[in-house]
Amino acid sequence: MTRPTVTTATLTNADAETAARLRLVISRLARAVRQHGSAGLTPSQVSALATLEEYGPMRISELASRELIGASVATRVVANLEELGLVQRATASTDGRVSVIELSDAGRQTLIDLWNERAAGLTARIERLEPQQAKVLQAALPVLETLVRDHW
Repeated sequence: MTRPTVTTATLTNADAETAARLRLVISRLARAVRQHGSAGLTPSQVSALATLEEYGPMRISELASRELIGASVATRVVANLEELGLVQRATASTDGRVSVIELSDAGRQTLIDLWNERAAGLTARIERLEPQQAKVLQAALPVLETLVRDHW
């Protein structure tokens, strides 16, 4: 059996359309999810807390790199979170001269509460899908997770 010939232009156009649709869907879905609770935090603050939860204690420079923001912005975000008692500074286990940022107990609890609130809203949307649509969504999650972890 021979495969149909596909030109690079066709793939590029299809990829561009997929990227545009995905960007729009992700933006709208993220906005809808954020409306189900913010704990009074900005999206940047929530994202920083989530990064610390996922990767553990890190330097502000590493947080900035993972969040794709500048060091000065990361410093401000961390200062605000520290003021709220959601993160704390600690000494790095590998080098006592280095300071790292880590979640405080209050930060962990804030994330738990926030995830529960947001999960409830998203769960309600998923429950309204047809069973086959829910299966397709579940199967797509590893691909979406790869896109998130793939740094530009």
